[in-house]
Amino acid sequence: MPVGERLGFRSLLRIVPAAVRRDYASTLLVQWFVLGTGLFLFHLVAERGSVDGFAYYQIARGTVTTFQPALLLGLGLGLQRYLPRTEHTTRRLARHALSTEALVVVGVGLAGAGAGNWIAGLLGLPGGRPAVAAILIMLGGNCLTTVALAALRGNQQIVDANLTFGLGLGLMPLVAFVAAERIEDFLIIQGLGAAVVGLWGTLVVRHRPRTFFKHPEPTIKTLISYGLKRMPGELALPALYTFPTFAVAVTMPGDPVAGFVGFTTSAVTLICSLFAMLTPVLMPRLSRLFHRAGEDAGVRQLLTALPLAAGLLAAVPTTVIFVFAPALVHGFLGDEFSPAIPVLRLGVLAAIPMAMFYAARPTMETLLEAKFLSRLLLACLALEVVMTCIGTVFFAPQHAAVLGLAAAATALGIDAVWLAGYALRLPRP
Repeated sequence: MPVGERLGFRSLLRIVPAAVRRDYASTLLVQWFVLGTGLFLFHLVAERGSVDGFAYYQIARGTVTTFQPALLLGLGLGLQRYLPRTEHTTRRLARHALSTEALVVVGVGLAGAGAGNWIAGLLGLPGGRPAVAAILIMLGGNCLTTVALAALRGNQQIVDANLTFGLGLGLMPLVAFVAAERIEDFLIIQGLGAAVVGLWGTLVVRHRPRTFFKHPEPTIKTLISYGLKRMPGELALPALYTFPTFAVAVTMPGDPVAGFVGFTTSAVTLICSLFAMLTPVLMPRLSRLFHRAGEDAGVRQLLTALPLAAGLLAAVPTTVIFVFAPALVHGFLGDEFSPAIPVLRLGVLAAIPMAMFYAARPTMETLLEAKFLSRLLLACLALEVVMTCIGTVFFAPQHAAVLGLAAAATALGIDAVWLAGYALRLPRP
């Protein structure tokens, strides 16, 4: 494309390779399956465990979402960023990553089980150490599946990646629920099954085709070094979603309202899933593209327009949920969950700016140093905490929590659009 020529958005979409569109569509379909099973499990858990069991399940999911990034050591994004730059060490690097992660989850699991009674008291869980141990097993299994998934995505084995994703995090929870009677057993079976799927996923990572490019290949030290720098942001991003649930759970111990807030953040996640899948599809390709000569200027223009388009698209399902919140809550959870309606309406508005962030994320992760995005996410998390604390002076805890989420998401979306544009304007080294 000649320098200075600007393409319309439709023209930009036409330059996207067919393989990218196909991989994105299939990955999004599996993502929706995983999210759909997660939402269906809300319904099943609410029926089996009523409001108390539902609150425990939400706290368990929130715990996994919060601590999983710390246990991953940044290996998830690291594999997607650096595995595309390997040729001779692809399989070895993937297996080193899984071995490292296995050691981490076993060590943390044993330590967490030892302090189980204290942790249960902190989270307001009546089950004590067994309840905490079940959550830790689920956490470990999810981590191993995530590492295998990242390796397959980084190696652009999209079919294998989607199979690992769908089996480990979509189908396995349903099988576990059918096989278990108690919520604790459900979490344990789910975690063990996910660990097996993660092992299988790592074993099927293939060698990359050889090319004439000669570059030093990354090692496990490269991944961990990158991951440690990226970890603050990896912790802050899920905390943006889980902090509202924990804030209400700590403020109102044992109250089912915490489950209402968790349901709201899950609705935001469902909307943003359309754009979150851009990172695993685009990041490996962008990593290779921007570190070799000859990238198309049209790609930069498309990446610049993507976040704003995402915000417009996300406004459609957000409006639908806002308008039909009563029917959704009553039909999905039951009439006794009516207090969740105003919480859902307030919190779902965060989906629009969060979608803008997710659309800008592949560009930022590929072109910027880890510290930029980490600092942005930490600042937005701090804003969420402050706004929630201020909000509790004027509103009920659950309303203050979701308003804090909306404020932080707005700041994150606006800043992400600016940072992505800044990254695309930087001269390439």
